[in-house]
Amino acid sequence: MEFMMGRMSKEKKENMMEEMMPKMMEGMGSRDMMETMHEMMPRMMENCLTPMSEEQRRNMLTFCRKMLGEMEEKFLTQKGEANS
Repeated sequence: MEFMMGRMSKEKKENMMEEMMPKMMEGMGSRDMMETMHEMMPRMMENCLTPMSEEQRRNMLTFCRKMLGEMEEKFLTQKGEANS
């Protein structure tokens, strides 16, 4: 696997994530998945935000808030619950 994701094309990154994520989660129950997310998300965010300028950090955090709002709507609203 190529570790220099910054050098990959957008399409190659997307393809890699589509392939890699199901393999990483395979065989994990909900509890294990939650524990993994609790461990990995803060590290990933720390590594992502550390080299950024203050403006880039603000933009990234705004994006994250928006994405979390969309995930809440998708997975926690009546509409989202009907899709699960």
